[in-house]
Amino acid sequence: MPSWMDTVDALRLRSLQMQGARSRLFQTSLGTLHTLDWVGKGKRPPIVLVHGLGSCAADYGPLMRWLRRRHSRLIAPDLPGHGRSQTPVVPLTAARMTTALLEMMDRVITEPAIVFGNSLGGIAAIRYAHLRPERVMALVLASPGGAPMAWPELLEFKKGFDLSSNRAAMAFTRRFLGPPQPGMGFVARGVRVRMSRAGPRSLLEEVTPDVLLHPDEVRQLRPPTLVMWGDEDDVLPRDNRRFFSENLPAHGRFEALPGFGHSPYLDDLSTFGARLQAFVDGVLKTRDTAA
Repeated sequence: MPSWMDTVDALRLRSLQMQGARSRLFQTSLGTLHTLDWVGKGKRPPIVLVHGLGSCAADYGPLMRWLRRRHSRLIAPDLPGHGRSQTPVVPLTAARMTTALLEMMDRVITEPAIVFGNSLGGIAAIRYAHLRPERVMALVLASPGGAPMAWPELLEFKKGFDLSSNRAAMAFTRRFLGPPQPGMGFVARGVRVRMSRAGPRSLLEEVTPDVLLHPDEVRQLRPPTLVMWGDEDDVLPRDNRRFFSENLPAHGRFEALPGFGHSPYLDDLSTFGARLQAFVDGVLKTRDTAA
């Protein structure tokens, strides 16, 4: 039976559709996947937005509206078992998710794009960049997931996603949004509903140390890469940021974001967006100079 959160998500998606965003469905090895595809008003390259665990494409609505004035196209997929994408009938492993996302992206992305990923979307973006380097003009990663963890640390990390009570959901929400703010209780209830769904639960259960990133996967990234990390982010272990800051290639850049949390576009959209666009403009300027 649909929950109140399904109704909220449906209304948010409908709002984007009424503004011109198009819902597209694709058959993959994990079932039907949904993506938002929106023609932009700007001249910058297409930008792909990959969401995190328990999130969905519609969560990027405010960011998409901000970026639409600047980019020629916006693409926001719902990962398997999230949003309007089908929940797989088999366990949702990292490998299966990567394969299904690639199957969909191969039919959606037709030219080099900027790829943005937050949290789980970060590791998905990194692996996409390795599998399809010719289609990734640049990577922008906000608190990307996937840093190596041994079993004891990984098990402790998983415990943090046990949102079996409203109190636990509020504590988790504070870890990614920071100090209490208006509406946080409503957000916490929504997070609890989202994280109880089969897709996020299955993906989290299937995570093992061997599916996480190896340092060389970061060191060998070919596209220009920006990693941004809010210093108020308490969702990921503190040493995860060190893994990314120390293993970026020479052309990569790591930026700390004072006062920002796990999903910085939710904290201060204009400031976050300006930093993202400054990086993109630098990439375009370098490409023009090289040409």
